[in-house]
Amino acid sequence: MKFKPPKCLPTLTISSLDEAEIVNKILQSVDIPYLEITLRSTVSMEAIEYISDQANINLGIGTVLNTNQLINLPIPKIKFVVSPGFNEDVAIFCKENDIEYIPGIETSTEIIKALNHGFDILKFFPAEFAGGVQKLKALSSIFPNVSFMCTGGINLENYKKYIELPNVCSVGGSFVLPKKLIKAEYVSEAINHLNLL
Repeated sequence: MKFKPPKCLPTLTISSLDEAEIVNKILQSVDIPYLEITLRSTVSMEAIEYISDQANINLGIGTVLNTNQLINLPIPKIKFVVSPGFNEDVAIFCKENDIEYIPGIETSTEIIKALNHGFDILKFFPAEFAGGVQKLKALSSIFPNVSFMCTGGINLENYKKYIELPNVCSVGGSFVLPKKLIKAEYVSEAINHLNLL
């Protein structure tokens, strides 16, 4: 599978099965086939299992720092893994399990290292604090074949500046699908919010 995320990628920490069911309902209604669930302390393994069983969603796991975090997950159903930096063990694990790996970068040295390991879709993090749009413009001429998935400091006020860049394949953050909208009574509002992005 080649990673082809939507321009605005829902990136969430899902804390319960109820939340997972609501997120699934929202995403199916707007036809967004990708979701990144971040591995934070409050994440629900039950929620990950549920989302991984949804036929129309390509499930990704984010904030992956090492392979130990992946051991108890439904590996055959995970489509991509995202790290804030490059981890060779995670890269090997993903290759062995046919999972797309998107390592995080901040500098040109890190980009070169990722390219040398065969990765050309990279997470630019923390985007706003690492040079933002101007840095991405500068990197485009040096690394014309690299696409960036950007997170960190991106919000409703600045996200369009990122997705307009030819070397940005996606942006993510809490603004894409705010936690406050992941409630049964706000499903319609969440759908409208995503349709406006």
